[in-house]
Amino acid sequence: MMNRNRLYKGPSILAKSHGLILVFTILGITLGILIGTYWYLTLEPRLVAHAQSQANTLAEAQATLLSKPLSITNQALLELKLTQAMDSILLIRDPSLASPLIQRIEIEIDYTMVNVAPDSFPLSRGKDECVDCFISEVPLFHEYSRSLIGIARIFTGRDFIDNLIDNVQQKLLLSSIILMLLLIIAWATTEWLLSKLRQSQSYLQLIIDAVADPLFVYSTESDLILKNKAAESLASSELMIDGDKGNPDYLPPREMISSVIIKGRPIKYIHTVKQSHGKPQRMELQASPLSIDDTIAVVITYRDITEHLEIVDELQIKKQQLQQLAEKDSLTQLPNRFLFTKLLNQAISRADRTSSLLAILFLDLDRFKEVNDSLGHDAGDELLITTANRLLHAIRSGDVVARLSGDEFVILLENTKRTEDASSVARHIIKTIRQPVTLQGKRLQPAVSIGISIYPDDGKSGERLLQNADTAMYRAKRQGRNTFRLYNSSMTASIQERINITGELETATDENNFVMLYQPQIDLYSKKLIGVEALLRWKRADDELVSPYDFLELAEEMGLTHLIGQWVLYNVCIQTKQWHNDNLAPPRVAINISASELLHDDFIANVENILLTTGCVGEWLAMEVTENLFIQRLDEAAHRLQRLKEMGISIVIDDFGIGYSSLARLKKLPIDLLKLDKVFLENLNKDSGNLAIVQTVIDLGQRLGIEVLAEGVETAEQETLLILSDYRIAQGYRYGKPIPAEHFRDKLLHS
Repeated sequence: MMNRNRLYKGPSILAKSHGLILVFTILGITLGILIGTYWYLTLEPRLVAHAQSQANTLAEAQATLLSKPLSITNQALLELKLTQAMDSILLIRDPSLASPLIQRIEIEIDYTMVNVAPDSFPLSRGKDECVDCFISEVPLFHEYSRSLIGIARIFTGRDFIDNLIDNVQQKLLLSSIILMLLLIIAWATTEWLLSKLRQSQSYLQLIIDAVADPLFVYSTESDLILKNKAAESLASSELMIDGDKGNPDYLPPREMISSVIIKGRPIKYIHTVKQSHGKPQRMELQASPLSIDDTIAVVITYRDITEHLEIVDELQIKKQQLQQLAEKDSLTQLPNRFLFTKLLNQAISRADRTSSLLAILFLDLDRFKEVNDSLGHDAGDELLITTANRLLHAIRSGDVVARLSGDEFVILLENTKRTEDASSVARHIIKTIRQPVTLQGKRLQPAVSIGISIYPDDGKSGERLLQNADTAMYRAKRQGRNTFRLYNSSMTASIQERINITGELETATDENNFVMLYQPQIDLYSKKLIGVEALLRWKRADDELVSPYDFLELAEEMGLTHLIGQWVLYNVCIQTKQWHNDNLAPPRVAINISASELLHDDFIANVENILLTTGCVGEWLAMEVTENLFIQRLDEAAHRLQRLKEMGISIVIDDFGIGYSSLARLKKLPIDLLKLDKVFLENLNKDSGNLAIVQTVIDLGQRLGIEVLAEGVETAEQETLLILSDYRIAQGYRYGKPIPAEHFRDKLLHS
């Protein structure tokens, strides 16, 4: 594995200073040895030989001067001339030398050749000794006859050659010094350049090490030549080894490097790095060609996109979930309003092209709010899910069921042949939904009201079809529930009427548009007045008196029941106080309260405040609640009823027998009176089941020590059967219809 701090292979050794010093030192010593060897073995001998040659040349030149006097026959004169000639030669000097060039001259003359006796004689001038001199023997010839007369030995001093050698040595030394200086300069320059290179390399390494992503540089032969710290970390991590090739798993595919070199452009590749433990890393590899002079390499960066891809995957899942939330109801998993509207518009387009019919069935569960209030929202949700499943099984596979909101469902029937087909489906759905269901341990029979609109007769847009089906559904509710109605244009007026009612109802309490009616409760044996029920009526602008059954559900939706309840309690207290002030001494006056009123945070405080404000006494009042109230929040309801009892107010359970209460729950409540629902008095003389219920309820009341009142008595026959069943008190049209307070005054006067 190569060192990560090395950018190139070539200068890796020279980049070390001690290596450069060693190289240049060896080079300098080698040059010195070569120069010395060259001097002693070659140059100096050649210089000496050259000096000898120069000395011989000089001697030959002087021989001419010495040969001139040899024509003199007089010995004395000859010697004199030769002596003068030798002396003049000895005076020859080199300006650069302190001593003469020629140190000594010896001449041997054969006088017989010049006719001078004796035969020969020696003649010498100069130094007596000449050590290390160059000796040149030159012949002396007669000037005219050119015959050999003698020999001259000329001793040339070595000073000039020594001087020459010294000069050459100095020049060689200077050259060596200059060469060494050049070598030192070359080394210093090289070292400086390499230091800059190392510095640049260091900067480059710092730069690439600062890159968070792993970076590798590969040669064209797929050899690794560079990597950064992040790459080292990747390479040193616990990665699986590819057993096939023996290469670390993080290595890029060789074909990727080849592809970059061939194409000459960057490419990207998703690479999976297996780990010895944990999940694999997914890397995005980007390979780019790198050209330096004639060298081509490939730069590959690794980016860990595992987390990014996980986020992308998670976002995709979230997107799908959001899309599902946007198009599906979270509780029932049915299409919601958004998706249904889209499907409806598509179906309308198909129906328009094929000139076919389609039907919209708008469904709303009957008395669903009572289930929520009595059994709780969990039970309500369970009922909605059950309803959704039953609807899915009640339609064809190609039809669509959606939940719009709350307890509202809608069904799209495509390719409807005739209106009666939609009616048949509605009947089947009503029958299916009506099947008993057990919620929170209670057996119920759900019911549904359905409105039907047909395309294109009842609307050519999805919005209009839904609106008209909704209108028909409300007509079904107003006409008894658990049924269906087909839309017709007259129903739109009813919807407008509902809108008008909503507007009037909002201002009814402020404008005092409610009135109270009072209905007597009597003793079946003495026929005396023993109680009064205060009944609310809404007096509309046309003086029509509207029963609470026709507007309380709407008031509940509008959140007005608490305000209406306060108005009722206040006015009943005022009236009751007035009767007592008039010494009419009426029996207890019963007021109906809803579950939402009783469980309202301010209910108890409002009752206390109204009693205090009006001067009414709690013992003058009774409050009627339905038994369904006690299915949910039983303990809280029981606590509030006990607070009312502490104020002296009697507690009455209204509509007993048709709700979801149990004996265990009844025992927890501070009850003074049970009111048997009027439904059990229908066909009492013919329906043995109803008669059995009537007798069971009175028996239950007697066992619990609670009085029982039968309401809805209209005939003498019903009265007789009640008396025979041991009932003591009753209420109904047989004893008087609800009447205003001023008319009820007469009953009080005669009671």
